[in-house]
Amino acid sequence: MKQFDFNNKNILIVEDTMTSSRFFDAALSRTNANLLWAEDADDAIKIFDDNKIDLVLLDLNLLTTSGFEVLKYIRKKDKNIPVVVQTAYILSGEEEMSFKLGASDFIAKPIKLNQLMETVMKFLGEEKAETNG
Repeated sequence: MKQFDFNNKNILIVEDTMTSSRFFDAALSRTNANLLWAEDADDAIKIFDDNKIDLVLLDLNLLTTSGFEVLKYIRKKDKNIPVVVQTAYILSGEEEMSFKLGASDFIAKPIKLNQLMETVMKFLGEEKAETNG
């Protein structure tokens, strides 16, 4: 598998399911990124406000508040931070609503490792800076 190096990048992972958290941890821990974890909307907003975040991986189905509320909050504060919404329940309109509220990308669970890494690479990879040259 390709090596990914996201050194000095802060990735906020908003996820309340242990299985998914383990998956993200296993997938991203070798990339040198700094992983910040939130299990609910309040944690996510606090961590977002207290840190320089480079990418948000946002689960929509949180226990207390919908991930949509976190997305709205982030977009009010910053229009440019990549927010990748992920959810296991593809209810009618969740994907459409995510993009309408400003999501940068949308991944349906179960997430495949290469899909996750390619998505993160799309937003944090160094390659994009070298295109158009």
